[in-house]
Amino acid sequence: MFWIWFLLATSQCALLYILARRGESMPRRIEEEAEANRAIPEDKWPSVGMIVPVAGRDPRMEGALRSLLTQDYPRFVPVLVTAEENEPAAELVGRLKQEFPALRHVVAGTATGCGQKNHNSLQGIAALGDEVDVYVFCDSTHMAEPDFLRHLAAPMARGEASFSTGYHVVEPRDDQPVTLAYTLCVMLMRYLQAMSAFTQLWGGAMAMTRAAYVKYGVAQLWLENVVDDCSLTALLQVRGAKVRLCPGALLHTDAVNHSTPVWRAWMDRQVLFLKFCMPGQWKLLGLMCVMMALPMVCAALAFLGWIVNVGSGAGVLLGLFWLAAMVSALHLWRGLLAKPVPLWRWCLAFADAVRMFTSVYWQSIKSWDIVWHGMRYEVGKGGVVLRSEHSQGTK
Repeated sequence: MFWIWFLLATSQCALLYILARRGESMPRRIEEEAEANRAIPEDKWPSVGMIVPVAGRDPRMEGALRSLLTQDYPRFVPVLVTAEENEPAAELVGRLKQEFPALRHVVAGTATGCGQKNHNSLQGIAALGDEVDVYVFCDSTHMAEPDFLRHLAAPMARGEASFSTGYHVVEPRDDQPVTLAYTLCVMLMRYLQAMSAFTQLWGGAMAMTRAAYVKYGVAQLWLENVVDDCSLTALLQVRGAKVRLCPGALLHTDAVNHSTPVWRAWMDRQVLFLKFCMPGQWKLLGLMCVMMALPMVCAALAFLGWIVNVGSGAGVLLGLFWLAAMVSALHLWRGLLAKPVPLWRWCLAFADAVRMFTSVYWQSIKSWDIVWHGMRYEVGKGGVVLRSEHSQGTK
C-alpha cells in the first residue's frame, strides 16, 4: 500500500507541475499566434458564419453576445439561434438585431432525437447554407476579445487545418470555495487541452470548414446525438482527422458566488459526455480521479493515525512531503490567475474540487441519462439520444 501511495502521490504532483508549465507558456504561445495572424492578408481570410445557440436569461449574455457581434474580422455573418420565438433569449436577440442589422435570428423549434444545442446549431447552418467558407460555433455567456474570431479561423486561412478549437478561462470575482474550485477545474481542462494527446473540440469555441462539415457527415452525426463537441471529436479520432488548438481563441467567463448545484451540473456534463461518446478517455478520467483522490485520503489517514498513536512514521513523513509538493504546485497555479487569491483558500478549493470530481465520477458509472437546459436525455452508446423529456417529467 505504501508504494501505491508513493507512486500515485508522485504522479499527481508531477502532472500538476507539468500542467503549470503549460499554463506559464500560454501567453507566449498566444502572442506568437497573434503575430502569425497579423501576417495574413485581409483578402485571404475566409468568410465565416458564426452560429450561437442562445437560451435562458443569464445576466452575462448580453455583454457576451455584444463581444461576439463586434469582432474585428473582415467577413462574418452572425446567426443567433433560439428554440422558441417568444422565450427571454429571443427578446434579447430582437433588441440586438436593431443595433446590428447584419445579425440573423433563427427560431429552431424543439429538438426531437438529438440535443437541443445540436438542433439549434444545425438550423443555424441551414440558414447559412453555402454562403460562407467556415462555420464557427460559440457559447452565449462568455466574453470574447476583438481578435477571438481571427484566432479561431486562422488555421483555415492558412490552409493548415479543417477543424480548430479554443477554450475558456474563468475569472473569479470572489474568494468563495465553489467559485475557486470551479476556476481550478476549468484551468485543469484548459491545460490538458494544450497537450496534443488530449486536444479535442470544445463546443463553446470551435470552427470547421464547410467542406469538412460535409466530408465528415457532421449533420448526420448531430441529428441523433446528445452533444456536439465530444461526439464530433470521437468521429474525427476514428477518421484520423486532427483538431488544431488555437490558444488565443480564448473566451472569458466571469464567476461570482458560483453555486454548488450549477458547478455539479457542469461537471456532470463534462464526465458524462466523455462516457457517452469517448469511453476510452472516460476510463482514463477514472484513473485520474484515483490519482487525485487517493493520495489526499492516504495523507489524511496517516496524519490521523499519528494523532491517535496508530500507524508508522514513514506514512507521516510521506504525507508531509506530499503536502509540501502539493502546496508548491498549487502556488504555481495560483500565480496563473489574473488576480491571485489567498493560498490557503486555493488549497481548500483544490480539495473541494477533488471531492466533487470523485463524487461525480462515481455517480457516472451507472448513469445513462443527463439533464441539460431543462431537458432530460436518455442516452445510448456513442451519445445517441434514445428518449428526451422535460426534466420535470413533462414530455
